[in-house]
Amino acid sequence: MSDWSIADQAEVETWAAIRDNGRSSLSQASTLSLLYLLSALAVGAFLLFAVAQICEGAVYYVGWEEEEVAVAWMQTMMWIYAGTAVIALAGWLLVQLSLRGRLPWWLSAVAAKIPGVGRAIQTIALADFCESIFRSVAGSQTYGDAFRFAAQESRFTPLQNWAAHVALRIDAGQSWEHALSHPPIKDHPLAAVTALGQGQLSKEETIRMWHQAALDSHSLIESRSQRSVRNLFRIGLIGAVLTAGFAILAANTAIVSMINGLTFFGWW
Repeated sequence: MSDWSIADQAEVETWAAIRDNGRSSLSQASTLSLLYLLSALAVGAFLLFAVAQICEGAVYYVGWEEEEVAVAWMQTMMWIYAGTAVIALAGWLLVQLSLRGRLPWWLSAVAAKIPGVGRAIQTIALADFCESIFRSVAGSQTYGDAFRFAAQESRFTPLQNWAAHVALRIDAGQSWEHALSHPPIKDHPLAAVTALGQGQLSKEETIRMWHQAALDSHSLIESRSQRSVRNLFRIGLIGAVLTAGFAILAANTAIVSMINGLTFFGWW
């Protein structure tokens, strides 16, 4: 297994395609969900704005008392809709930049905690990392060089920084368990490597260990990316329905209140 074969190269290329497909599906799903939500927010804000313009300065009667139609709450709702749109855009931007590896470590950590998509982002980064280490150990590189190379290739900044520190610890002669302590991604492929790597392994066993970690990570990508895509579509659709529906209900409530007052129902 120490000799790099055509089958190994084909497997690595297959893994690269799995990661690219995972990134592409997450990027497209987050974009479509954003468009659904922004469309609903725009429709809702327009309805509230139109009704507020119609109702501004209008009065109605409750018995003999003259009441002015309240529009301040509709203006407040428009600002809430605008804030929601800004938050959605910020979340979308975090996802897109995280998938491309263009975020500082603290923003990457935030993106990795986004509900519905953060776990898939971490899994893609872990698969990228495990494959890089596998290629390095199969090419007879030392662990220090392997982790340094993985840090250069990683698109996930927290994992990139961690791998660089691991390389320094290994070069300093620290134990395997201590060198690999506190990983930014606590998933079972990396946990298995940390546990198994403490023993005295031959070169073939080391290669098999990292090969299995890479294989498990790429298997997780396919399941978690599909789950994340479904979650993103659900969030986008449910959010779109709720925001547009609430705006329609609020607009209708304001119009009905004004019509009831203008019909002098309170006089009878």
